Amino acid sequence: MEKLKLNFDIEVQGEPRTYKVEVPYQNGIVATSEFCPTELLSGTVDLMAAIRGESLDKFMADCRMQLLAMSKITEADTALDRHIGGLMAVVMEHLSRKKDISFGDLLISVDCFSLLLNAAGFERDEIYSMYPRITHTILELYPDYVSNVPDIFKTGNNQTASFHH
Repeated sequence: MEKLKLNFDIEVQGEPRTYKVEVPYQNGIVATSEFCPTELLSGTVDLMAAIRGESLDKFMADCRMQLLAMSKITEADTALDRHIGGLMAVVMEHLSRKKDISFGDLLISVDCFSLLLNAAGFERDEIYSMYPRITHTILELYPDYVSNVPDIFKTGNNQTASFHH
């Protein structure tokens, strides 16, 4: 796989900003799952599916959608709050269009969020730690709207703190 370097330009709070995202790329597919703990996928998919990806065009559109939502958030206390707001806007937009979201599609949104955090200069260990907690929070907020959820994330199972990379 080659490494693809993508630049996303956006204005955040009146300031121009460039996010440089590096992702593995092969045969038209961007591998998005760099920060996802493999434990999230245990028991529900085979090993090959643990490396998620999507077409380059779809990945670019997904990242742009999160960044566009971020650019419209005017009252965020921190950059992390702005990133979380962008992720939540994308998830809510998906839910308003389709009425539900598959666990795999949710993870791709969290993948994009994580890659954008990395491009924004957040510590890799912090992103690894955040990934399962943010995923778990979204599942708690929308338990009836996420399909194909692995057993480890079903209601009442609070093991996300034990994930590691």
